[in-house]
Amino acid sequence: MIEQILSYDLSLFSLILLIILFVITKIKKDVISFSSTLFHWIIIVNIIGLTAEVASWIFDNKPGYFNYLMSYTSNVLVFLMAPIIIGLWASYLDYKLFSNKKRIYNRYFYMFPAFITLIILLFNLRYPLYFSIDQQTNVYTSGGLLPLQYIFVYSLYLYIIILVVQNRKHKDSTIITGIMLFLMFPLIGSTIQMFFNTLLFTWSSLSISLMVVYIFMETTSGSLDYLTKLYTRKILETYMKSLIEDKKEFYVVMIDLDRFKEVNDLFGHSIGDRVLIDFAKIIKDVKQNYQMFASRLGGDEFLLVLQHDSDDIPKKLLDEMNQRVNSHPYISKFKFLSFSAGYVKYDHKMNMDDLLLSVDQKMYEKKVIRKFNQKHIYDSDY
Repeated sequence: MIEQILSYDLSLFSLILLIILFVITKIKKDVISFSSTLFHWIIIVNIIGLTAEVASWIFDNKPGYFNYLMSYTSNVLVFLMAPIIIGLWASYLDYKLFSNKKRIYNRYFYMFPAFITLIILLFNLRYPLYFSIDQQTNVYTSGGLLPLQYIFVYSLYLYIIILVVQNRKHKDSTIITGIMLFLMFPLIGSTIQMFFNTLLFTWSSLSISLMVVYIFMETTSGSLDYLTKLYTRKILETYMKSLIEDKKEFYVVMIDLDRFKEVNDLFGHSIGDRVLIDFAKIIKDVKQNYQMFASRLGGDEFLLVLQHDSDDIPKKLLDEMNQRVNSHPYISKFKFLSFSAGYVKYDHKMNMDDLLLSVDQKMYEKKVIRKFNQKHIYDSDY
């Protein structure tokens, strides 16, 4: 019996991994969100499917009514869990793309394969549509409708891939990478098992997939600002603390959008959100030319950390940002909107609070001067 259990070591390892992952997500989640609820259910269904798959092989080809009952039940669960988990995947990934709970409820067709499979399995009790098991020998035989299961799974796979490709420009690259890796592992595993059915790769590959999605789409979410996808203040402070401890040379740049409140008051907060998102994209585009860490402090304030030792670098960066803001197809429509910025070079005598206070004062001085002069264009005199 022990030798037989050890022959399924990959499945057992995957099962342990899933249980640990489920416990971790339960412990670490302070707020139960819709996506985390879906993620928990995906883990649960994966555990059931993985356990059922192993059981279907353990009790296969062993005479006796108990073995027959366990074999039939486990095969039913394997067939049923497959469309359920692909439907949950589709719902989870759709929500990650659009963050719209109502949209998921309207796409109940994600669960159509599961409902159809359940009906077929009920008929399977009398007619061997998906599979049959001989009650005397307990030998498993595939049914004529077995290819239907693969059609269900791969059709939803294809739908989600198309959905991701069509909307890839509207989401953060980390989420897109997580989604594609999430789809890749079970796709490879199920394809291998389709041609070599004695290799139990499908449900084990799902476990790897869930670890990938947890790393890319669950753990990183707390590091990034929900709106702009820049780093949060908490991560910023951790990063700066590391630089200070290592006695690195760096500049801190604080940026504040001038008259941003007027955008919200005149056009609404949805328009204001789009301005913040597009401004953050400008920061990300400029970031490619510099060794820079970008974060959103809150509201319309941003803080950049530049690992450079030249005094010209912060000014060059701000000039480049100004050019991009003025030529931006959306932000440039708001003629009154501009930004003020101040920067400070880190002095090794400073602690983090001193540094943030100093750069905040520099930025505020610029803002006061711009307001006094009634300037609504960026002043490059730094």
